[in-house]
Formats: sequence, structure tokens, C-alpha cells
Amino acid sequence: MLLGFLLLSESDAAAAATQLAERSPPKGLEAFHGWYLGEALSWSGDPAGALKVFSKAKKPAPPWLQRRIDARMGELWLGLNDAKKAQPLLEAATTGDFGPELLYQRGVARWLNGDSKRGQADLRAVAVRYPSHPYATRAEELLGHPSYTFDEHLSRAASLGGARAVTELEGLTAPPGREGKLELALAAAYFSVADDVKGNAQLDSAAKRGPGVASEALMARSRRFMKVHDNAQARKVMLEIEAKHHEQPVAEDAAYLAAWLAMQAGDFEAAATEFGTFDTAHADSKKRDEARWFKAYSEYRAGRCSPDTFKSLVDDFPKSSLVPQARYWLARCLQKQLGNAAGPGRTAARGDASASQRAADPASPGRRSTQEIALVYRSIISAYPQSFYALLASERLRELGETPQPPFTVEPKTLSVPPPKELELAMQLSAAGLFRDAGLEVDRLLGTVKSADQALKLGHALQGIGEYGPAYSVALRWLWGPAFGRQDPAALALFYPRAFDESVEKFSAEVGLDPYLAWAIMRQESAFRPEVTSSADARGLMQLIPPTADSIAKTRNITAPHPAELYAPEKSIALGTWLLSALLERFGHPSLCAAAYNAGAKPVAEWASTRNALPLDEFVEAIPWKETRGYVKNVTANYFVYRTFYARSGEPWRLPLTVPAPKATGVNF
Repeated sequence: MLLGFLLLSESDAAAAATQLAERSPPKGLEAFHGWYLGEALSWSGDPAGALKVFSKAKKPAPPWLQRRIDARMGELWLGLNDAKKAQPLLEAATTGDFGPELLYQRGVARWLNGDSKRGQADLRAVAVRYPSHPYATRAEELLGHPSYTFDEHLSRAASLGGARAVTELEGLTAPPGREGKLELALAAAYFSVADDVKGNAQLDSAAKRGPGVASEALMARSRRFMKVHDNAQARKVMLEIEAKHHEQPVAEDAAYLAAWLAMQAGDFEAAATEFGTFDTAHADSKKRDEARWFKAYSEYRAGRCSPDTFKSLVDDFPKSSLVPQARYWLARCLQKQLGNAAGPGRTAARGDASASQRAADPASPGRRSTQEIALVYRSIISAYPQSFYALLASERLRELGETPQPPFTVEPKTLSVPPPKELELAMQLSAAGLFRDAGLEVDRLLGTVKSADQALKLGHALQGIGEYGPAYSVALRWLWGPAFGRQDPAALALFYPRAFDESVEKFSAEVGLDPYLAWAIMRQESAFRPEVTSSADARGLMQLIPPTADSIAKTRNITAPHPAELYAPEKSIALGTWLLSALLERFGHPSLCAAAYNAGAKPVAEWASTRNALPLDEFVEAIPWKETRGYVKNVTANYFVYRTFYARSGEPWRLPLTVPAPKATGVNF
């Protein structure tokens, strides 16, 4: 069956049909054997044979496979001009999420069966929502090339982009009062084909319209400036929007981004002032916690840190994800003030004479400050033991002369749970090499979990059969409190598995990499699921895109992998550990290595070369890309927790707080 599946994957439908038809299905997998045989027959030109096989396979199939079978049978009956048999199958298949193909087929079936109103509505929806899809052209032909409303033209243009968007909009007449919307859409279309002259002309015209359109035109212009790295001009236009069009919805983003650009340019005084103004002026914004954070941090970087601003974020936004970092930087602010009080060039934390005198006197301000700072750091480790800020807090406590408490007082414990009967099908599929089907069946099973106890048992059963990704997924949904609140050993084992341990340890040893860094990356990249593909076509456990895999192969002088091979755990781990080792060799710090794995070596080399005077905590907060900033924090924390749990030999791992300058040469992808 696996050979038939692989032949079908390689588009050799005839050979797949022969392979599958000549052999009996594995016991328990009859529905899947029938699905792939039916697919092979349909693609090799035998729809009648395919329908017969599909019909037999449908009854024993799980619900998610039944919907697949319904869709294919409906499509085949439609191809055989039997709309009456096609429609009920297509109606059954179009429950939940479905794409343009099924929408088109359902529309055709409805229309042919006399339900012309709903049929035409389906076809029109295909043409409007998915104008670049091949079925959109067919839908338009069936509808007699219908006329579209103004809003439908705008929707189609936004989806089409490029020259087709220009064609869609040029010559279109806007209804009275909506000329500006057309000008904005035309500007976007012209910019998409690099016609800046026409694009800017449309923005100039739109900027003369009413406040709503004018503010959007100015925002579009500011984003154009950002795209060509003219942030000064972009910021100028954003401030103009805030000043002239404060009541318009786009003003919120403009004000926020203007302050953010000031911060990125190193103008921390302006950033602090503008984020503070944003916080007050946009009281209903969902970004107020972020604005409060950036205000406090900008004040810190400007040399006038205010503990009260950090504390106000914690008090006013207690459920914000920014609370851990606000608490950490509150302590850093107090520590900085204490260091300044010790005198120029000295810090109380490092034990100068005046600080020692204050520390000896319990009633002295210095003594109280040191205790207050240590208390905040300890509370961060206790409340957020799995976080980047717990790790930083541990290092800062050492600066205060304290030995930090361990973030976890237990070790992960794997439970021996026999696989429940409900897992049998997934196990059979996995053993047969049908990993995507196994994943879909496991996902169905995860949806049946109703309690933390169920989640714990199912999670360990899944880990026991090597399904680390689904086990982690069920833990994320149900076991966060038990793991990080109560520090339950069995729950922690699901959050931090040594997944695919033989391959990770083998390939890490070959390149001299700490295997815990590989697990830290894997946890963040794929959540231990070998079958995943990102929107950027990153594949497998270590989420490598095919060009990166090719570059690794070229550098190592080995055969480049076929893109499909990147889903194989061993191949992904072999390539990913080599890349991590090479990045660590160039950048010399696990946090910078993580940044380069996410953002690429080139930008990280630039950041590390120009900002390596900053301590690590400030350097990470200054990473300009939000995704990379969060990625670095998560991977660094993952790495620390893995080592805390599993690296039992030697001294506890310490996070270097200095940022090394990168090597001029080395891996650059």
C-alpha cells in the first residue's frame, strides 16, 4: 500500500492503480487502501472503477476520510454528467472549511438540479473570492461573464494583485462619494507592478479626499517609505496623520508606528514621549499594554528609567503577555538606580565599599533596595519558571551575590500508558508509513479530550508510540497549569520531550552540537510534528526550506535532498543540526544562533556587529523584527529548561550576558 501511495505521490497513477489493485488491503486499513486505489483509478482515467472502489471504502472510513471520499465521488459523478448523484455527496463534503474547487462543483450541481439561485451564488462566490483560481474562469464562463458590483471589483483586485488587478480596476467608475476608495485600490495595484509614478499620482488624488480616505492615503505613502527603508520620511507622514486625522481609525496605527520608528532609530526620548501620548490618546486601543511597555523601555534606554512605568503595566494590564518582561525590567531599573547611587562607574551589585557599608546596615536605603530587587527577581523565577525572563533573573541574582533558586524542583516523568483502543487506527497508519493520515486521525482523537486527566493519559500514550507532536498539542491545550503552576512531572514530560532522541543525539554528536539546543529549536519550529509545512514552504521537524537544504548540501559537498525528504525526521535532523552547529560557530552565543536560524545569518551579523556593546537582555529587546525577538526568547528559554531537566553532569548552564561580535566568515544563509 505504501508503494502505491508513493507512486501516486509521484503522479504515476497507472502504476499506483496496478500496485494497489493486485494486492489485498492490510487488515484495518481497508478504507485507506480503497481511498488511494480510487484516487489512482480516477487519475488514470477509470472514473467508473474509482466510484465503485470509493463506495466500498466509505463505510469503514473515519469521518474525516468519509468527507474526502464524498468530495471525490461528487466530483466524479459530476464529470459523468450525473448531477443528481453528485449533489448530495457535494453537500455532505462542504460542511466546515472547504476551498474553491468544492464550492464550484457544488454550484454546478445545484444549478443543474434546478436550484439555480444557490448554484449561481456559489459560482459567483468562486469568481469574487478566488479570482486567480482556474475555477474562477470556468465560473465566469458559466455565468456568462457577469458584471460585478463596485465592491466586488475591489475584492477581486485585492486578491489578484499585479497586472490583473490593474486591468480589473482601470476604466472602473466609482459610485459618488467612493472615488477615493478606487484611487487607493489603483495605487496598490500600480505599486504591485512597480509603476510608482501612477501609484503616487493615485495617492496624491486620494489625499485630497475626505479625512477617512486622506488618512488611508497618507498611511499607504508612509508604508511605501518604510518599504524603501526611508524611515525618517515614513515617521514624518505618520506624525502628520496623528496630527491632522486623529479621529480616523488609521491614526492609531500611525501614532504607534511613529513612536516605534523613533525607538528603532535610537531616539529614545521621543519614543518615550510618543508612546506615553499614545497610551493616553488611544484609550480603547488593544495596543496600550505594548505602548506602555515601549514607553518604559525607551525611558530605560534614555538613561532615566522609571520603576513606576514598568509597575503600572503590571498593575493596569495583569493579563498581558508582557507582564513577565515588565517585572524583569522593573528589577533591572531598580538595580540600575542602585548602581548609580553607588557612584560613577560602580555598581552596588559588584560590591563597592559604600554598597558594602549599606548592605551591613539593615535600615539603610541601599540594603532595602537590594532586598527589593532580589525579591522581584525571585518572584519572576517562581511565577514564570519556563520563561526567558526567569533565566535572566537567575543571572541577575548572581550579580547581587545570591544563588538563585532552581526554576523547577522536580524532574519530568514519563508514564507508561498502554495505547487506548482509539489509537489503534493511527498506530496502524503510522506503521504503514501514511504519516499525514495518521496525523489527521490523531488530531480527530485530540478533539475528543474533555479533561486534564484524559489529556495526561492520552499524551503519554501518544509519546509512547512516537507521536510527540500531538502529545505536545494536547499538553498545550489542557496541561499548562499542572505543568507550570503545580510543576507536575508527568505534565512537564509532555512539554519537553526528548523527541526522536536517537537521531538528535547521533547527528548532534557528529557536529559537536549540544543536543538540547536541537530540541529547543525543534520545539519552537515544528512542535515536534515531522509532517508540517509553513507558509514559506519550510518543512519537517527543523523547518528547513528546500533552498536552505540545497545550500547546506552544497557546503557539505553531499547530494541535495529531494524536497519531500525534508519531512523525514532523520534527514531533517541531520541537516538542521549541521546548520545550528555552523551558526553557533559563527555567532558564538545560543541566542544569536537562534536569531540567525529564524531570520538568516546576514541581518543577525549586522545587529551583532553594531549592537554588541549592549548586554544580552537589551540586545534581544532591540531586535527590530517582532517574530525573531519572540523566537529568540522562546528558544533560549527552551534550551535552558531542557538542560535543567536532562543535563545532569557538570555545573548548571549559565546564560552569557555579553554579546560576542560575529565572525566575518562562516555560514551566511
